[in-house]
Amino acid sequence: MSRTCPDCHNTYDDDVLHCPEDGVSLTGGIADDLIGHTVGSYRVVKLLGKGGMGSVYMAEHPAIGSKVAIKFLHPQYSHDEKIVDRFFNEARAVNVIGHDNILKILDLDVTDDNRHYFVMEFLHGRPLQSLLKGGGAVPLQVAGPILLQVCDALGAAHDAGIVHRDLKPDNIYLISLKGKKNFVKVVDFGIAKLTNSEGVSTGKTQTGMVMGTPAYMSPEQASGRTQLIDARSDVYSLGVMMFQLATGRLPFPGAAFGEVLIGHIQLAPPRPRDLNPAVPEAYETVILRTLQKRQEDRFQSMQLLHEAISRVMDQLGITSELPTAEKNEDMDTIASRGSPSNPGARTPSQPGRSTDPRAGARRSSPGRSQPVSRPRASAPGRQRATPGRPQPRAEEPEDQPTLPASALQKSRAPLIVGMVAAVVLLGAVGYLVSKLLTATQEAKQAADEVVKTRKTQVEQRPPQPEAEPVYVVVVSDPLEARVKATWKGGDSDGTAPLSIEAPRNARVHLEITKPGYLPYQGDLVADVAQTFTAKMTALSVASPTPPVQREPERVVRKAPPTKKKKTDLPNDGLIDIGDALK
Repeated sequence: MSRTCPDCHNTYDDDVLHCPEDGVSLTGGIADDLIGHTVGSYRVVKLLGKGGMGSVYMAEHPAIGSKVAIKFLHPQYSHDEKIVDRFFNEARAVNVIGHDNILKILDLDVTDDNRHYFVMEFLHGRPLQSLLKGGGAVPLQVAGPILLQVCDALGAAHDAGIVHRDLKPDNIYLISLKGKKNFVKVVDFGIAKLTNSEGVSTGKTQTGMVMGTPAYMSPEQASGRTQLIDARSDVYSLGVMMFQLATGRLPFPGAAFGEVLIGHIQLAPPRPRDLNPAVPEAYETVILRTLQKRQEDRFQSMQLLHEAISRVMDQLGITSELPTAEKNEDMDTIASRGSPSNPGARTPSQPGRSTDPRAGARRSSPGRSQPVSRPRASAPGRQRATPGRPQPRAEEPEDQPTLPASALQKSRAPLIVGMVAAVVLLGAVGYLVSKLLTATQEAKQAADEVVKTRKTQVEQRPPQPEAEPVYVVVVSDPLEARVKATWKGGDSDGTAPLSIEAPRNARVHLEITKPGYLPYQGDLVADVAQTFTAKMTALSVASPTPPVQREPERVVRKAPPTKKKKTDLPNDGLIDIGDALK
């Protein structure tokens, strides 16, 4: 068995869990199931990103090498017809539009193991969000040509009866095309709303369900009034992007889901020139008109917004032409990193080892220049014996008597044997002591490593995440009604629109009151982020007194009649009705 890195494509043994080259996990679950497999005409190469409904992969045609992006629905949703229909809704919507500034869908199908997918063109570029990094404003000279293309693309979508509903900088991609840069591709029509020729929605989105990105939602979308969402909702979302490009910040920033939605529903946006005086006054007027709360006060179509932006740019002498793309311009891809070449399977090498066959001889006798056959000097105190050859002797004084060689050798033999035995014994003892010390040190180091590893794991172990709350926005019609929300273990009260953070799947009871209106009560289950709208009924002016439901304490309660025992009943079992009514 082996594992393949989804980024560098190197193959490693099955016991390697992270790629040594780039640190990418080699146990990616769904990614491992798809990477390397052929889907349609393409081989899946690497994972590009994951979302709430699906994952996107880069794939290549094995014969011609062309790249595509394939979006797969998560397997757990494959049996939910509504989610499957919404997933393929993107492909149907884009196919209906057919505009150059909208990402093209090339194919859609279901695999043999029931994996739903569609194939898209692969974009080499960067999202519009990259221009906003650092919180700085983007001048109209750069933003203007981009916004005009977005207007064109969405205008074509609206003419086809499709509302995007999730416009944000991450869904506007900038690519280079025909020597020009910042060519727009609008992506992700995953929650688009399709309408028929009469403008009536053909979807089944539940009223009150909040779908989209809170920071860019229109008021009607933020309040859950899905039946009111139309082309002017996209105008508002594009207006939020225009505000952000002009000032470097969002019109309604907030730390919580509900706080942001309340800003869209109720608060007036700040004036862009108060945040960035460099914003042209005429352009500020255009931005503020797109951000009107009432749909009828905004631009009524993308064509009208396009004309307004073009008019401002003409007044300021700003061209709508796209800038020229520089050669070898560093453009990120939709995958954030290019796909490196595949060097094939990697075999771990030994540090410092050479494949030169002559290297072994060089390492065995470094710095040696004399011939190998040259005799070496013997160590002091040792005799090198050579059979059949007389041993050389050191010079001796002439007057000193000498012994025969055989006698000399016999007299030295016991001494030599004793010395050799002592050396061997000392060497053996030293060897055993050194091995024992080495083993002890290794055991201590291993124990220290285990303790250190466990301590690091304990220190680095992330805290168990708490269950995330579900944000619910309660909106009253009319606004500014008093809201009291209660659920098991908590409550919240305030003035509508009111943002509530309730435990997931908690049943929330709402009591809504406002002078001059009948009290409103309702219940909801906080299973998903949503907006609860309470339409209140006005009290009749002719009514001399409020309805009894508003003041239940005025109802006079009579004491219950005294119950008679069975023994007090007549023998025939009949009851005196007159006594019972007293």
